[in-house]
Amino acid sequence: MNAAGDADPRHLSFASALAAARAVRRAEHGRQAYRTVRPEGTMGWFRARGPLSVLLVVAAREGRLVWRGPDSFALLKPPMTMDEPYTAGGLRFLLLRIVDRRWETLCFAGPAGLAVLAALGCVPLHLWRTAIVLVLLGLLHVTVCMTGLVATGLRGLLRTFRRRRDGELAAESLPARQWSMPLCHELDAGRAGELMREVSDRLSRLVDRRVRAASESQGGQPNGVFVTEVLLCLVTGITTDAMREAVPRQQRVGLPFGVGTDVVVLEPRDQVPGRPPRTFNTANFFLWYVFGCAGVLLMLAYLVADQERRSCADRCAGRPTGYGDALRWLGQRLLLSDPPDLRPQSPGMALLGWLVSIMALMAIPVAAVALQQVWRAADRMNRRFDKEAEAVLARRKILLLVATLDEQRATLDVFRRHGSEPYPERRPPHTVHRLGTVAGAELMLASAVGDPSSPAGVAQVATSIIGQWRPHYLVLVGTCFGLRPRERTLGGLHSGEQALGDIVVSRQARDVAHQAVTEVDGEPHRLDRGPRPSPSAELLGVLGAAADSWSGSGLHIGPIVGATTLYRSDEAIAELRRRHPDAVAGDMESHLLNGVAAEHKVDWIAVRGISDWGTADKSDAHRHQAAVNATEFVLHAIELGLLSHATGTG
Repeated sequence: MNAAGDADPRHLSFASALAAARAVRRAEHGRQAYRTVRPEGTMGWFRARGPLSVLLVVAAREGRLVWRGPDSFALLKPPMTMDEPYTAGGLRFLLLRIVDRRWETLCFAGPAGLAVLAALGCVPLHLWRTAIVLVLLGLLHVTVCMTGLVATGLRGLLRTFRRRRDGELAAESLPARQWSMPLCHELDAGRAGELMREVSDRLSRLVDRRVRAASESQGGQPNGVFVTEVLLCLVTGITTDAMREAVPRQQRVGLPFGVGTDVVVLEPRDQVPGRPPRTFNTANFFLWYVFGCAGVLLMLAYLVADQERRSCADRCAGRPTGYGDALRWLGQRLLLSDPPDLRPQSPGMALLGWLVSIMALMAIPVAAVALQQVWRAADRMNRRFDKEAEAVLARRKILLLVATLDEQRATLDVFRRHGSEPYPERRPPHTVHRLGTVAGAELMLASAVGDPSSPAGVAQVATSIIGQWRPHYLVLVGTCFGLRPRERTLGGLHSGEQALGDIVVSRQARDVAHQAVTEVDGEPHRLDRGPRPSPSAELLGVLGAAADSWSGSGLHIGPIVGATTLYRSDEAIAELRRRHPDAVAGDMESHLLNGVAAEHKVDWIAVRGISDWGTADKSDAHRHQAAVNATEFVLHAIELGLLSHATGTG
């Protein structure tokens, strides 16, 4: 149950919708938000959308309303060509959708249509003057509306040639072709991040649902949907100053037109190369005008014929007394003339004919405005937005992978200390933490907790996660055991330069579990036969460059040996050091990365923190700090910006 008492936001009550509309109206920028969510119509006299309360009820029914109460909600609006069918949800929502989407049409056609119907009702009662007055009033209403249409079009044409900011142009025209957020009302700016995450999740589910429905209608069944829609957030639709300052600071919110403009964008859940084109038509009001004029003529023909029959007595030759003749006369008036053999003589018919001619003349500027609307849809602002959107979709995505929940907690702690607000996002069967954007790269954290007794355990989980989230780079962070301790001797071998908490970057990942055993001079001789893949040369170069400016724990770059063996033995570690004297560390996961990454063509590397030495006295006392140190170094390297515009193979 939410704050407004609605158990299910999809069935928002009118009482709650009215309370929300009043809350918006009382807000700091309520009037401007009203004008944004209910923009001026093409005629200038009416709003293009229905009352806000109706709009909210319809949006809730269609799942486009992120509702947390009358003081906390956001409205999503689809592109022009992607509205829900009118009939979805039954007769009640059919009527509500008509009121919402065709408000201007109702305000235009309603009074004129009622006037004509009332005039027709006067005909059987022989109230001719009343009928003519009603028809003239209806035509006057249409004429005034059409005058407003021309004036609005001319005003828009003048604005086109006036120097305007790209953000202003984007806010005006892009919602026709882009999912947008025209209204955001939140009184507590501290909850902006939570609300924007809900908006992002709702948009992903809406797009996912529509893609699946479209596929199923064509006899298909999609296997996963990658949501690449960029949400256009209209700043003028945000109702308070505090929220207008807070929204641009949230994770995955971009500023394609700079700070302080009318538009910010919420980046998509997924990124893929390129941006699919979307076609649309913004001139359909011209067709509405043509159809409206045709309907008016069809009704007027009946009135003209009836009036002429009653007034001509025995002298009806050359007068439009039949419905067909009346329609032909009205059609000729569209060409500003009368048929040579046909002319009405009843009072008021001459004025009626000239009003019809004016209606025909109005079609010329209406058509010009329609063409101007189509031209504006392809102007430079759209091209700039597409360029910015492509840059967002091409942003580098870096997946940090850990093998245990302890390593996950350590990684999250690091990002929280650096001011990030990680949050989980579930895509069954996995959950990934979004860590935010650092130096133009998007970071995510996943935990590949599998069965450590089998090489397929962690590898299978990691494969599934990478297949779902499609990162460009894969970095394994967490802990390992060191092979070159500074303060002790292992198996009689000399001490090294490592300390607990030091960081190891893999130059090679050796699988030491695959061996061949032969007999030499009566003694068993072991020969390693496992693969020795090298990580991404690009990532190794980036981390090597970051080492020059690193001032934290000790850093070591070299081979890491890997096996699904949990080492807790001095003798086993000494044997491992004798077989691999150049190795710097060992773990249970690094050697699995190459196969996983190669399958998805993802660049990979392992960065681990030394938590123990793999000996009999090992403990978990340094595990958390070791994982923290490894993550700190990875974050340091990313902050240098060397991966923001790189060319990972993912």
